[in-house]
Amino acid sequence: MEPQSYIPKIVIGIITYNNPICELKRNLEALYNQNYLQEDIKIIIRNQGNYRTMVEIQDLIEKNQWDRIEVYQGDNIGFGAGHNDIFSHISSQSKAYICLNPDGFLHYDAIYQLVNMAEYHNWHGVFEAIQEPIMHPKTFNYKTGLTDWCSGACLLIPVDIFRKVNGFDKDFFLYCEDVDFSWRVKAAGYHCFTCAKAFYFHYAMDRKERELEIWRSATLLAYKWRSTKFKKQAFNQWKQRVDLSDVDLNSQLYTTKPHTVSEVIKANPDFKNGLYFSQIMWSK
Repeated sequence: MEPQSYIPKIVIGIITYNNPICELKRNLEALYNQNYLQEDIKIIIRNQGNYRTMVEIQDLIEKNQWDRIEVYQGDNIGFGAGHNDIFSHISSQSKAYICLNPDGFLHYDAIYQLVNMAEYHNWHGVFEAIQEPIMHPKTFNYKTGLTDWCSGACLLIPVDIFRKVNGFDKDFFLYCEDVDFSWRVKAAGYHCFTCAKAFYFHYAMDRKERELEIWRSATLLAYKWRSTKFKKQAFNQWKQRVDLSDVDLNSQLYTTKPHTVSEVIKANPDFKNGLYFSQIMWSK
């Protein structure tokens, strides 16, 4: 049991949705083998899938006698809203929140390297880990680590920044919520960094079956960040995949308020490179 005064420096949030328990086991084992002071870490898992997974996770925790970890059941409200809910449970005195996908695992030195980079920059930004074995194709500056946006698969967010930008936009159910979040971080005066020394093993999955949600999110992103041209392109792709009228589709967007021109200028969103939303490292 944790003492009531216990306030972890780093809180790791994981959202599960019917993940194989072997996947979760590998993920958690990597966390409990980090080259970082374990007493400074707390893990919170929000299970948004079936209750059987919840029971399996509880059994796994009990079997391994892991501490500083909580798991609870919640509705399937998507990635961003799910992390917002986890974040609402943590202390404002914690230093940072790490979004971590369950379908991968961290190198033993990853959290140390992420925190070290965050401290070097006075926690004035958000910090993503490098994804292996296939890196994300978007570019980053090898000297400074600066990048156009950060992936939410393994992302360290200082608590103060998470609160200042009001977390993720819950209107994104899946996809593009990390791009939108990153641009709002930049619009607020902070930076996005890739930590080239922090490694996160994350195998790519076939997203063919999720193209409907991808293009809906891309349309919403373009609408929020005032890209008329890309919104039209994304909207047409979305429309091809659903049997709804233009009016019905647009009604799903207009509950969200577009960002101001000033915010767009500060964020400098990239819609020239399609769904990469950034210049890519190589050409096909």
